[in-house]
Amino acid sequence: MKKSLLIGLILILALSLVVVGCGQKQEAPKEAPKEEPKASEAPKDWKPDKPVEFVVPYSAGGGSDIYARVTADIIQKKGWSDQPFMVVNKPGGSGAVGNNHTYAKKGDKYTIMTFVTGQIASTIASKGEVTPDKLTMIANMALDEYIIGVRADKYKTLDDLVNAAKAKPDTITVGGSGTANEDHMSFGLMNKYMGIKLKYVSFNGSGDVMTAVLGGHLDAGIFNPNECLGQIAAGEIIPLATWSTKRLSGDLKDVKTFIELGYPEVVFQQFRGIAGPPDMPAEVLKYYQETIKKVVESEEFKNDYWQKNMLTPHYLAGEEHQKFINAETEKYKGLLTDLGLMQ
Repeated sequence: MKKSLLIGLILILALSLVVVGCGQKQEAPKEAPKEEPKASEAPKDWKPDKPVEFVVPYSAGGGSDIYARVTADIIQKKGWSDQPFMVVNKPGGSGAVGNNHTYAKKGDKYTIMTFVTGQIASTIASKGEVTPDKLTMIANMALDEYIIGVRADKYKTLDDLVNAAKAKPDTITVGGSGTANEDHMSFGLMNKYMGIKLKYVSFNGSGDVMTAVLGGHLDAGIFNPNECLGQIAAGEIIPLATWSTKRLSGDLKDVKTFIELGYPEVVFQQFRGIAGPPDMPAEVLKYYQETIKKVVESEEFKNDYWQKNMLTPHYLAGEEHQKFINAETEKYKGLLTDLGLMQ
């Protein structure tokens, strides 16, 4: 009996140990936690490892060509790229040829393009395919100014031009380099807000406009400062007014703005920026934005471009740049509608 009792106790004890063991979960060895990529993490560093195609949608020697070559030269001299930025001119269609070329390079890391006011305006007017939202906006570098100039023996003041236009509506001619572009929109502001009817004449470039003004075939011409400084210094051209928000410097310091002359709405500035193909990778966009910013802040750019050509500094990138482009686009739609150029 005692033996049986002892065996029973042993069995009960064994069963208890089995139940306790089954009730305890055995934990698997813990793996090291995986690091999730942070959404806000800055793009990795990137630099071109082959030449960059720097597209200019206009002819050599023009305003876009000048700032492209100045920019490319500074980048090379400063060593901000081991690879050259090769300026390639693709003129035609008021910027459309260059726009289309860049747009076709979707996702490309080695193509950038000068991007100015006219490339938006002409696209709006012609209902072109390559609108700003289809490109990568990289940065804006500066604002270019506009001057209305006349041959020295024609008019002495803006009032002289205005009085002539009021006396003979639609006969006083003003030349500009193209249709549905910056010159044309600047002209439109004069007719809209000055109570006059001038006649716009379109040319292929500012050089042709200057030739026509000096030859007496045009009453006035619209120019960027760098396109007429030589003729002003030589006494061949008289600048009547500038569309800028404040007076310019140097040889143009005495030229009054339209605002000063009683026309506060007659203000226009051309932006000069850089764009890239659609879907440019984040690290590539970061490189170009940072490099362009260094160019803009360099003494060479300030002295050899801004001051020499009397531009206004205006660097923008990222969200601020996009907001600026959106606002400019809406402004141009209104101006082009006033000119009857919206198709």
